[in-house]
Amino acid sequence: QLAPIPETLRPGLDVLFVGINPGVVSGVKQLHFGNPQNFFWPGLFQSGLIPEAIPPEDGHRLAAEWNMSIVNLVQRTTPSTSDLSRQEMRDAVPELCRKISANPPRVICFVGKGIYQVFVGSSNISLGLQDSVYDLGALLGGCHGPPLRQRGSIDQTSAAYLFVMPSTSGRTAAYQNPVKLQYFQQLKYVRVCATNATTIDDEHLDALSPQTQSKYFQNIKQEPKSC
Repeated sequence: QLAPIPETLRPGLDVLFVGINPGVVSGVKQLHFGNPQNFFWPGLFQSGLIPEAIPPEDGHRLAAEWNMSIVNLVQRTTPSTSDLSRQEMRDAVPELCRKISANPPRVICFVGKGIYQVFVGSSNISLGLQDSVYDLGALLGGCHGPPLRQRGSIDQTSAAYLFVMPSTSGRTAAYQNPVKLQYFQQLKYVRVCATNATTIDDEHLDALSPQTQSKYFQNIKQEPKSC
């Protein structure tokens, strides 16, 4: 069994990305999203979330220079996410909640719809910015579920936005890269609003949303406006 990929956590991150678990390439290289077919690192650059294209080997710069970081729900490396049982993923949720509450970020981005479904214990979710926020002031105690409350106008010191994007894996055929890119662009806008403590314009956010989930979707690039 390969060692867990190192994680960089600290309070005040702009965005904390949550992956499901390392694939074999990532586990062997000890790199987050280490497979060259994964769209995660290109998506960060193409959306403007980071100012230059970097390979997975330079992933440490994400926290050091751009105040974002990555954790995995499950630390165990597997050839495929299908090798994880739902129970194993559910059992990992309390530890993820502990990491989040101990190191409060401004935005939590789940890189894959299935991760968030396990996190909240519901299959009835949509991609993009969620109506719920993570309550950073809640006491976790013995609770095995995340402390969520409705978004509304949030105090950024007491809650983190929740955002869900499609998996960036090259195996995710349902969402092609131009569609994935628009979720990165949405996330960029949410990040700007969160760091500036300004209200999110839902109409503008909707304008950045893919109009279809078809793999034949043609991307129309829109620059996120300032908050």
